[in-house]
Amino acid sequence: MSTLAMRQGRLKIGAKRGNRYKRASRPADGPSRLSSGVSLFAGLCRSTFCLALLLGVLGALGVGLLYGYRYVTIHPYFGLREIQVTGNERLNYGEVLNLADLALGQNCLDVNVAEVERTISQNPWVAHASVRRELPNRLFIQIKERAPVFWVQREGKLLYADASGVVIAPVEPGHFHSLPLLEVDKESAGDPRALAAIVGMMQSRDLPFGLGQIAWVHLTSSGDAEFQLDTEGFTLRFPMRDWRGELSRISAVWQDLRRRGELPGVASIAAVEGMVCVKKKTPLHSS
Repeated sequence: MSTLAMRQGRLKIGAKRGNRYKRASRPADGPSRLSSGVSLFAGLCRSTFCLALLLGVLGALGVGLLYGYRYVTIHPYFGLREIQVTGNERLNYGEVLNLADLALGQNCLDVNVAEVERTISQNPWVAHASVRRELPNRLFIQIKERAPVFWVQREGKLLYADASGVVIAPVEPGHFHSLPLLEVDKESAGDPRALAAIVGMMQSRDLPFGLGQIAWVHLTSSGDAEFQLDTEGFTLRFPMRDWRGELSRISAVWQDLRRRGELPGVASIAAVEGMVCVKKKTPLHSS
């Protein structure tokens, strides 16, 4: 091979290698922008479709749950077969169900437990009410009633009051219960301890007479307690500062008067500074 041919071959080989590193020409801007716009539009369509599909699934699920809830709330399987009421003494079974707007056969799942508790608790005789549901068809109502201890008089009306003297409800013929009438002077109204002590001695039977004998209880402004007795027909008075000691002395005098048969002739018994004073009734003289 001649020298000239070898040189020409090398030149051709060099020219081909040089073409590998030659930069490609940039395409025109128009087709690239059009392609980007199409891709953006396609992505937006896909997102909208996915969102619509998700909303459709959620809507179908919501409708299914709604129809399912309506189905179970009318199905006889969940109809109430037992409504148990405990803790009620003043209110009878029928009154509690009327307050709660409940009846046998009502759907158990359709009962709003919180609303039933609120409705029953609005009754003045109810201090607290709790309701428990037991599926499929049982309901339990637990009631704590307010206990009347006194009668009180307000604006000419006779009312029941609890141990704190707080009014409960008016005295009605259908729910009549005889209790002592409570009178508290304004100067003693701010001291709940004295009234609590009176209730304590009545409930613990520290008095020398029965509760059924008490006509009224008066807490005076000087801190004394007065009891008017119906059967014995006299008044008992003692200071509340040392009521246990005073009652002990009164009980001793009481028993002595009863033993001698002089108790019916007593008008009042009062304990003052460790002494017990007995006042006799004035005999009636016929003209």
